Amino acid sequence: MPHLRLLVPYLRRYRRRLLLGVLVAALGAAVSALAPLVLRMAVDSVANGHISPPQLLWFGGALIGLAVIDGVMKFAQRMLIAVTSYYIENDLRADLFDRLLSLDQAFYHQHYTGDLMARMTNDLSAVRQFLGPGLNGAATALLTFLAAAVLMLLVQPLLALIVILLLPLATVLFVVIGSRMRQIFHRVQDQFGVLSTRAQENFAGIRTIKAFAQEEAEVAVFTADNERYRDLNLRYVLLSGLLWPAMTLCLGLIAALILLVGGRMVAAGTLTVGELVQFNAYLALLAFPMIMLGWMVNLSQQAIASLERLGEVLRRQPAIASPPVPRQPAGHGAIEFRNVGIRADHSADHWLLRDLSFTLPAGKTLAIVGATGAGKTTLVHLLGRVRDPDVGQVVVDGVDVRELDLAALRRMIGYVPQESFLFSIPLRDNVSFGVETIDPARLEHVIAVSRLVNDLDQFPGGLATMVGERGVTLSGGQKQRVAIARALMRDPRILILDDALSSVDTHTAAQILAGLRAEMAGRTTIIIAQRIATVRDTDQIIVLDEGRIVEQGSHQALLALNGRYAAMYRRELLAAELEREE
Repeated sequence: MPHLRLLVPYLRRYRRRLLLGVLVAALGAAVSALAPLVLRMAVDSVANGHISPPQLLWFGGALIGLAVIDGVMKFAQRMLIAVTSYYIENDLRADLFDRLLSLDQAFYHQHYTGDLMARMTNDLSAVRQFLGPGLNGAATALLTFLAAAVLMLLVQPLLALIVILLLPLATVLFVVIGSRMRQIFHRVQDQFGVLSTRAQENFAGIRTIKAFAQEEAEVAVFTADNERYRDLNLRYVLLSGLLWPAMTLCLGLIAALILLVGGRMVAAGTLTVGELVQFNAYLALLAFPMIMLGWMVNLSQQAIASLERLGEVLRRQPAIASPPVPRQPAGHGAIEFRNVGIRADHSADHWLLRDLSFTLPAGKTLAIVGATGAGKTTLVHLLGRVRDPDVGQVVVDGVDVRELDLAALRRMIGYVPQESFLFSIPLRDNVSFGVETIDPARLEHVIAVSRLVNDLDQFPGGLATMVGERGVTLSGGQKQRVAIARALMRDPRILILDDALSSVDTHTAAQILAGLRAEMAGRTTIIIAQRIATVRDTDQIIVLDEGRIVEQGSHQALLALNGRYAAMYRRELLAAELEREE
């Protein structure tokens, strides 16, 4: 079972607790196997008529004492093994979360959020069930079977062979059905991920759903997915339900055979009544462990299916990572692109960006303009290594970004994305996200620059107001201003504004730009914008078209070219004039 190898480091980490648990289980199994022996001695004494009340009390006390010792052993065994399963689940969850956060964005383009949540919850729970109740039951079953088998062989080898050879057939039945159960359980977990994703997307996009009156349509789609999940679960339950009747049938047949063969031996005088009772007691003693062993197989099939899904994440290495011996960035902020190119697919011939070369000195400002889909956002993603170029180099302070320490590189960049994401935490924590020590003066300053201060009166708790999931309680403009304040709060050497004022009204945008000009002084700044008025004062402007630089220069120089940039500027002036006339 190759997927179970994933657990080896975790089992090794807690091997002492597990070995002690197995030792306690062995002692408990030995104690359990002694009870039928005491019962045989009592029955034979009664059958022979050589028993007194004190002897009966002794036999009864011995059985009670063995039961108490067995109970204590089983409690200690469960505390050792079951508690260890929670430790391992905790370590697995921590490693899984750590790996998920380290993976590049390409991974998240291939997996749904709901599916990843299912791996973090249902799949981890299935593994814990296997390590806790599963291993605990398996240890009890195997050790009890061994102890009972030895004692049965000493009493009557023929009856012992009947029990030893026939009882494992029930477990074999579990294994045969279990392989099919594992396949279905894997599909159940996959469908649960689909269902979780559907619910998560509907909750996050509830405004859009209501705006387009798609409640009934979304309910219909969710119902179909839910029914698919139900049908897969029913198939799994059907197979699981076959196991227990099959086990009951096997145990009943074995008990009947023992009674038939043993009864003939008692009649022939080769077996005492007490020994027959002892064998039946062993059969009863082994019935639950055999069921437990079958349940263990059931749990193992679920765990293998879940470990397969967890292994897909834990074994995946991030495509974007720091080099083995990283260099620290100088912190000046000079940027250079050297013949950079990015393919839409790493193996495809379609290029998103191609032959990009430009230099941005430290402390200067660069504007990137162009039509939607020209590759503007993809270009700035290369700076923070959201992805790496397929050809060429992106250089910061004279060093290829792939040679720099990734965390240090990203700490020197303040990025305001097109779509601002806010966490379900207070507004103050959203603004200071990623800042270890909050400077109250700096916080007040960035709130003023972003003009978020204008809306604080609308929030019941001011900066302490809890923000709804994904910022649902804020408007688009408010979220963008929080994102601007967050980027400035880091006091970055490189500031990237990716269409950061698209949801802000013209008047507020002008106020924010006025404040940003002071913030941009001395910082290397890249601005992506649709409005020429936003970028006209930058030191350098790049015009992108279909992933290539078609024009480059200052505002006045590009107007003098009378090319694409000049045409965009004239259209904007015309639109502004028409707006004034209206």
